[in-house]
Amino acid sequence: MGRRFSMQVRDAIRMADSMMPRSGDVEDLLTNMSQTRDRRISILIASLASPLSGLLISTGKADYVVVGDEASPERQVAIVCHEVAHLLLGHDDNRSLSSGLIESGLLQGLNPDLVRSVVAGRHAYAHTTELDAETVATHISIQLRRRVMRGGHTYYDELWW
Repeated sequence: MGRRFSMQVRDAIRMADSMMPRSGDVEDLLTNMSQTRDRRISILIASLASPLSGLLISTGKADYVVVGDEASPERQVAIVCHEVAHLLLGHDDNRSLSSGLIESGLLQGLNPDLVRSVVAGRHAYAHTTELDAETVATHISIQLRRRVMRGGHTYYDELWW
């Protein structure tokens, strides 16, 4: 018997479907989301000095999906889809922004106590939060791939050649 999805997951999937680009390009998805939400979403490729493979950073003006520079193009898309799913689900960054930034290595050279004092406190992701994000991310990935297979193209195609 399959898992019953929450209303929140079903709504996030419907929102994703409404913004899905014909091209199948994840960057076109982010453009559509940015326009719909009236809030910029950008991908940042960076060297992450920890086991973190991706990170969502939300500021007052924009959202940034940070992706490890060693990830393959397919893995980059999967990471972006996972972080986008958190946005569509309305998840706050329960994993502390400060610990995420410290663990990512993006703030090397700064005192970790200073970083923690500037940004939010520590929390752990609930298992269901991550499960819901993976469910929505998998749906997004499948829909993007289907569009590519129908003749679309992606930014990531160029990374392979």
